[in-house]
Amino acid sequence: MMRLRSWGAVLGAVLVSGLLAACASGATGAEPTPTPTQSATRAPTPVDPLSGVTVLVATATSLQLVDAEGAVIEEFAYLDQPEQVLAAIEQVFDAAPVDEERPGSNHTPPSTAHTWGEVEIEVRHYDEEQREAEQIGLSWPRFAVYFDAPEYDGVELTTPSGVHAGDAFADLETELDPEDWTCVGSAVDVVTLDEYVELQGGMVEREYGVALHHDGWNATPADDAAVVWIGAPFAVADGCA
Repeated sequence: MMRLRSWGAVLGAVLVSGLLAACASGATGAEPTPTPTQSATRAPTPVDPLSGVTVLVATATSLQLVDAEGAVIEEFAYLDQPEQVLAAIEQVFDAAPVDEERPGSNHTPPSTAHTWGEVEIEVRHYDEEQREAEQIGLSWPRFAVYFDAPEYDGVELTTPSGVHAGDAFADLETELDPEDWTCVGSAVDVVTLDEYVELQGGMVEREYGVALHHDGWNATPADDAAVVWIGAPFAVADGCA
């Protein structure tokens, strides 16, 4: 019986020793370091560049959409297909246009006018097969632009030289050249282009500008005349029928 108690004592001592060792190990172990979690970051909302348009500039060859710093955000040539310029202007004014179908005449093809207040984009429906066959250029623009006021809906409407509808012709003497005349009025910001003209059998120089229309059809506006509307593109003409 003494031997049995001795084994019991030894076993008890071993168990106690093991428990103490386990407790000591747990007491001295380092706390686990939590793994940092990265917070999710949202991508910035893209900004539509057309929301920064503050100026529309009608040049002799294109319509420019310009921001407050003077940078050209978009530019649409008058020989471009018109769908893109219509979509862009709709975004600028955040509104659909008022549309009007117009019949053709002896001088103009049928067209569709798309109007936002004082801004009009006129899509002209020329014969595209004839255009291609005869290599007709800017004399047949796919669209034209007209400004009836100096601004609309906070957007300035102007030309490269800074002319606006409503300006007095008396104040535009430095911008006007008496030789630059279109069939609808004086021309400013005139450029010279080389174009193929089938009737003349080859390339010829042609001048185009931004027309400044005034009341009446005299080549020289009256002393108190003002610009009624601005339009482009218009060919500089030697005479009009």
